[in-house]
Amino acid sequence: MKLKHAIILLVLGYCFDFIGALQKIMHTQYADSLLIIGMTLKVAGALLFLYKIFTNPKTKDFLNW
Repeated sequence: MKLKHAIILLVLGYCFDFIGALQKIMHTQYADSLLIIGMTLKVAGALLFLYKIFTNPKTKDFLNW
């Protein structure tokens, strides 16, 4: 996977979270599921993002400034 896939997962997670929060305010049936999906996508995207950053060889030079 590339770094852009991690960013896409994060953005999708935030979108699902936002829609789930709106649905929760309106007391619809599937709001909890949307919030759980959003949270899962955000965690997966963040973990993948961190993995990609720390496995990149150029990051080691940047972090040792």
